[in-house]
Amino acid sequence: MEFRLEEVPGKELSISENGEPTLTYCYGESITQPHYHPINAPNGQVMTIGIGNKHLPGLCFSIGSVKDESGKQIELQKKTTNLEWETLKEYVQFVSITEFQENSHKIIKNCETIVLPQQNNIQVIDINIDLHAPSNPITVDNIGLGYYAAEMEHRKAANSDGRIGEMEVNEKESVWGTLCGIIGNTSIGLAILPHPENGQTIFLAEDAYLGYLCAQSQPFTLDTKAIRTTKYRVIVYVGDLFTIDISDYYKKYISGQS
Repeated sequence: MEFRLEEVPGKELSISENGEPTLTYCYGESITQPHYHPINAPNGQVMTIGIGNKHLPGLCFSIGSVKDESGKQIELQKKTTNLEWETLKEYVQFVSITEFQENSHKIIKNCETIVLPQQNNIQVIDINIDLHAPSNPITVDNIGLGYYAAEMEHRKAANSDGRIGEMEVNEKESVWGTLCGIIGNTSIGLAILPHPENGQTIFLAEDAYLGYLCAQSQPFTLDTKAIRTTKYRVIVYVGDLFTIDISDYYKKYISGQS
């Protein structure tokens, strides 16, 4: 196993393993929400769409809608993103710090990403996000990790309760969700596993047209003296729901196993 990182300073960081692309993290000035695109499956297939239309591009953590302490809607704008990274023998870790601000209201998002080595047609990515409002309390809604999927045949959403299909998964509470399908002759998918410490998670799903999956948290208020942490494990896999046991990966995740 050999990781390689290539950075275009102020724009993006790309990671490859054994010469094959794994993912690129995009954070440049022109990007309103830092995101991961492309994300490659273990067989090299690109899993994401990078041009947002109805949804944000790639794999993206969105703060969603924001209100001040009086309940008034405010529009936070991204000001800066700073990136630090390191390569260790066992994994790659990088941290981005993004500031969003509107007048006296500010959110600082500290996003830690850990990319583990591929194993058995599985790519594991851990994403840990700290949110802090240092100036004034801010209430956030529609916050979550969303996946804008590349075009697949026979695309289907599924969740931990055995529900399959957009109508069964959309707006349902679940401990994990996945969007899978066929590209070429290969079954492929991506699963989002929110950590239970995040609280209740509702999955939003579209599998009939665009291909979208989002693990959405309940609204909460960021206090000036506290940091709110949300954690996710992302599983990118070659296979289907019959060959990949996502529930087993979820059990390992919540038990602290890599």
